[in-house]
Amino acid sequence: MSKKQRLYLVSNMYPSTENVRYGIFVKNFEIAVSDFFEVEKVVLTKKYSFLSKFLGYLKLYFQIIQLYFKSGKNDLVYVHFPLHVALALVPLWWLNRKVVLNFHGSDLIFNTTFKKALSFFLKPGLKKSTIVLPSNYYKEKLIAKFNISKSKLFVYPSGGINSKVFSPNRKSENSSFIIGFVSNFIEGKGWRIFLDALKKIKSENSITNFEILMVGDGPDKPEIEDLLADLDIKFEIISNISQKELAAIYNQMNVFIFPTYREEESLGLVGLEAMACGIPVIATKIGGPLGYIVDNENGFLFDIKNATMLAEKILDFYKLPEIEKNKMKRNAITTAQNYDSLTVNKDLVAFLKNL
Repeated sequence: MSKKQRLYLVSNMYPSTENVRYGIFVKNFEIAVSDFFEVEKVVLTKKYSFLSKFLGYLKLYFQIIQLYFKSGKNDLVYVHFPLHVALALVPLWWLNRKVVLNFHGSDLIFNTTFKKALSFFLKPGLKKSTIVLPSNYYKEKLIAKFNISKSKLFVYPSGGINSKVFSPNRKSENSSFIIGFVSNFIEGKGWRIFLDALKKIKSENSITNFEILMVGDGPDKPEIEDLLADLDIKFEIISNISQKELAAIYNQMNVFIFPTYREEESLGLVGLEAMACGIPVIATKIGGPLGYIVDNENGFLFDIKNATMLAEKILDFYKLPEIEKNKMKRNAITTAQNYDSLTVNKDLVAFLKNL
């Protein structure tokens, strides 16, 4: 039996026991390629204090420096979120190592002074690397911005959807209309737009029996809890759960809301996870979701930051005859099947083997 090609997996995001969904797509990538490559991890788990982050990155950079001596010309150095470790990658480009950069969104938007500084080290390496992107939207964005050859680019939707986990499995119909949200609790993910739309629905009494189900964690969680309490609507917030538990939660929902307005929303895997469970998605007209949501077929689209329009779209879905809702659910499942993890991982492995 021939020896497996070595793949050094580099990432500043990786799950831990305390944060099982933090960088889960990196863990899924590792699982997907481990049968075909000998994987050695150089990763960082979630840190909270400034000191722990500083020491964590110091260790990560030191481990990358070791790759200058450990990696061979036939090894792959596969880097998730490369912007944050770009400085340490420079010698690998000088050494002509096989470097694969997997961008996920925010690491290609240089919208802060710090990111602009890091991009100084990243940009020269773009044409020396193979680049993996989560969607065609981001592929076109990269080509337009940096004039990279299409032959060096590969679209891989962040591990795809594990259909063994995310599938329709509704235990029973709820008497209430469950409106769901799954995301990091940060402003750009649109949680405030979500709550403003629900506040409008409640004030107009247009849907009398709805409940709110939110999954996530982050710095805005206390404010979200306070605003939900003021809304006086039955709600539940769930944090830090496994993929299996998340799939069960999607199956409780009637509709999934994805109100992000981040320019760097490159794919939106949560939208696809919901659709795989047969849950139609109402999403912002932006970035990745535009690649898989077809208005009035498998979900609805609304204008960026437009809570009034979001409320209207939720009401439009609520009022649909059951036969139309079921059709939309079937279309959602069909769409998600195009992102099945077995297929996208097989294609990625074949691409990497040919480098």
